[in-house]
Amino acid sequence: MKRLEKTLLAMATGAALLGPALASAQEESQGWFSGLDYTLGGFIRPELVFKTGDENPNNQDGNPYNGRSVQRVPGTPVPGVNALSFEIPNPLLADTIARPIASSDNWTSYHILRGELELGLHFNADLGLVARVRGIYDPGHYDEFDARSVADDRGGISGGDPALYQGKPNYFAYHAEGSGKPNPLEWSGRNYMVYFPALFFDFNHGPLNVRLGNQQIAWGQALFFRVFDVPNGLDLRRHSILDYAQEEYSDKRVPSLALRVGYQITDELLADAYFQKFQPTVFGNPNTAYNVIPAQFTVHDLYGNYDNKFSYGLRLKGNYGQWGFQAMAVRRYNPDGVFRWTASGVDKALPSSNPLGLVENTLHPTGPIMAQTAFEASPGGVYSADEWFHYAAMVRLDGVAGLNAGIDEFQPATGQLLASHADTFNAAHNELDTFFIAAGGSLRGHIAREYFQENVFGLGASYVTEGEPGSILDQLIINLETSYTPNRVFTNPSLSRNYLREGNSISALVMEKYYRFTQAFPATYFVFQAMHRTKDDLFGRSLKGYGGTDTSVPTGLSGGSNYLVFAFQQPFPQDIYRAAFAALYDPKGGLLLQPGIKWKPSGPWTIEAFYTYIDTVYGNPNNNALSTAKFANEGTIRVGYQF
Repeated sequence: MKRLEKTLLAMATGAALLGPALASAQEESQGWFSGLDYTLGGFIRPELVFKTGDENPNNQDGNPYNGRSVQRVPGTPVPGVNALSFEIPNPLLADTIARPIASSDNWTSYHILRGELELGLHFNADLGLVARVRGIYDPGHYDEFDARSVADDRGGISGGDPALYQGKPNYFAYHAEGSGKPNPLEWSGRNYMVYFPALFFDFNHGPLNVRLGNQQIAWGQALFFRVFDVPNGLDLRRHSILDYAQEEYSDKRVPSLALRVGYQITDELLADAYFQKFQPTVFGNPNTAYNVIPAQFTVHDLYGNYDNKFSYGLRLKGNYGQWGFQAMAVRRYNPDGVFRWTASGVDKALPSSNPLGLVENTLHPTGPIMAQTAFEASPGGVYSADEWFHYAAMVRLDGVAGLNAGIDEFQPATGQLLASHADTFNAAHNELDTFFIAAGGSLRGHIAREYFQENVFGLGASYVTEGEPGSILDQLIINLETSYTPNRVFTNPSLSRNYLREGNSISALVMEKYYRFTQAFPATYFVFQAMHRTKDDLFGRSLKGYGGTDTSVPTGLSGGSNYLVFAFQQPFPQDIYRAAFAALYDPKGGLLLQPGIKWKPSGPWTIEAFYTYIDTVYGNPNNNALSTAKFANEGTIRVGYQF
């Protein structure tokens, strides 16, 4: 029997046996556990997404250059300011190539069966245990890229984790180099994942609350925005950030083994501290529906060097009349990590079947030298300079600086291959085409993911207005939060090992209000939010990589980034229906709209439907954050049964 079947059978058997066993224990327990009690519940929910947008361009089968003829013009290596210059094109060796990978056209990008079981044990008035286990199964059946389809092209894709790069897409497994099990309480594979979002002891005595075990710590509850919500990274393997916006990341925070202590110092003042094992944000795997790292690049996640690290922090919250205040200080490893070029380790020679590769092999045995560079001569990589610059701009990197970092920081190996620092866009374009031709088709890039420790300090204030009872200004909640991270480490738009280090400030204004338009309907909930970030975008990327195009390098954004949110929820009588709407706007031209409705036809059943629309409404799409997910226009249906 397969592991998944065993796991699901164990969950079902456990649910069937746990109730009678606990009831018996409750009847027979005495002494310290005389108050033993329990609660048991859960849900099962299929989820289905209908695509109305494009295939994900970060995947092999969604690449816009698939089947598209592109002329490649190599450069003539002549002595220049640096060792060689490729400024002069060489049309005699030019060729035309169409990326030889078939594109897909899926009608769905996500269809899963999700189940959750939660047990609450109460040993006595003070001590309890919370155990919540989730199981997710994706049967697949997508039209998707299989790396084995290019196995006959120059030996196929060689580098990276074989489970991620050398076969079919792996929807759920999270692998890190040097770490056999990055998430301790998770069991996952290509089609399934089972994990504990919560498994902790909960002790409450007077003003003291202590939680010990695997848990999520939610310090912030804003839609889309995270200012104080810094203890946990996000798990983006399932539906990225495209679930129901008003669920406020409740299903996304990565759980971690932690000790959390809360103490109610006075009726108005609360202290909340935690100490936890560092767990990183988990991105989608290559060629899965919501992957955000282009699949032409192999990622070496170095979390194995950090799985014994810890993060910790303290938050104080206080109230004074209509005012509220909070402050935090956190010492953490940034869970998002940063990326840089790394040696491929792939000993694969340039093919001698083309004149450029033949020349390189005549000068040196190129296999061992290529292994010392950040590139691998294999299929499924970048096939042309046009493709290189398109993707560099799309992911907010600098195509020229990226080429130069990949050359300058891997000397003398790159110099032995005649690669040279490019002084101009045209020289870089010609040099890239030179080496794509020499590689027999394409080069795959290799990048490493690392993590750095940082301090995050935050202050917040809130105010509840008083006005005419029932008026729009009565009981309006105004909340202002700001955080500052000195010397934060960012990925360099060149992917250089010399990371960017800058102080970064994030501020958010949130206004919330319940307002009843008519006595026939319950009150409508409204929220308006505004965010300003000084050095990065909504996803934590440096603004210095913004503004590039297919034919120009990024100019960067000055003045920081700004985002606006408006959302509402309208319950119907008896809460049988609940309509909702959320909008996220980037003033640089990006827009996300998400209308939705929830229907409860009977007690245990819930049916939800929402549509997510993302587009660039004006300007260069590489100047707004939301264009990253423009492909993900889709409708989602979820049918849940709660027990």
